[in-house]
Amino acid sequence: MLNRFGITLVATLMAVPAFAQTCPQDFDFVAPVGHDGRATAMRTLQTMFKAGAKKDKEAFLATAADPYIQHSPDMADGMEPVYALIADRPEGFSSKQIPWVGERGFLDNGNYLVMFREVDRGDGTGPSKIFDLMYFNEDGKYAEHWDMRQALAEKTVSGRPETGTAQEFIDNPVTYDQATAEANRRLMAAFLNLAFNAGRLETALELYAGEGYAQHNPMFPDGAEPLLQAVKAGKMPSLCYDIRFILAQNDLVWVYSKVDTPNGVLAAVDMMRVRGGKMVEHWDVLQPVPDDMPHDNGMF
Repeated sequence: MLNRFGITLVATLMAVPAFAQTCPQDFDFVAPVGHDGRATAMRTLQTMFKAGAKKDKEAFLATAADPYIQHSPDMADGMEPVYALIADRPEGFSSKQIPWVGERGFLDNGNYLVMFREVDRGDGTGPSKIFDLMYFNEDGKYAEHWDMRQALAEKTVSGRPETGTAQEFIDNPVTYDQATAEANRRLMAAFLNLAFNAGRLETALELYAGEGYAQHNPMFPDGAEPLLQAVKAGKMPSLCYDIRFILAQNDLVWVYSKVDTPNGVLAAVDMMRVRGGKMVEHWDVLQPVPDDMPHDNGMF
């Protein structure tokens, strides 16, 4: 996090006392079941993308529920603003979907899809990493959207790309059953509560972090020890995690949280690869929650 946004965020997080308080434990979050909704959601999304490419506004808007609820801090409610963005993209705009997240680049759970992207808006702000969370209702309509954005760093301490993944996991894929995915979901909830809400990071890492922990947060080297040392050195503040969503598929667990810090609220995504009951790879996106948004839905 070495660009304009990153410097501000890191300076904010590093400038306050470390773990000065404990927070309420939080196991009350949306936990979708199964993967039966994927096929319908993907058909709807494919129809929407094709209509957008053809600038067929009527077909594009027909993919959305009424109401279509927007949580992005940059867009108003409804599908009209989404279409306007696609139909009138500025010169230099680019969006690259990250393909390894799941089949065709989508992690799915219940009626939800998650997409990971690198986006350059073409407005001079530079490239960002973005997670999109999409909900599709029982009629298969695209009903609700969240996104979280963070500027990409010029370089990472670990040398790993922020949106990449370790080749060893690509070369050795796994297919977990629902019971294992659910166990991974519980592991992540337990880790976040113990590490941050209870302020017992060292214990949490001893219990849940695996050897060879691959880190894609740009500020930390690989391994669990650097995170622990940052806390012990007073370089990280108290973080209270209010967990809102945990989606799990195969060895990936995707968590969206409202995180209270001494200097404001963050929208935080932590995505973890879990194998053999241990966390082995981590990505995150952190975005300050703005005071003003073009809707009243909030980011959560």
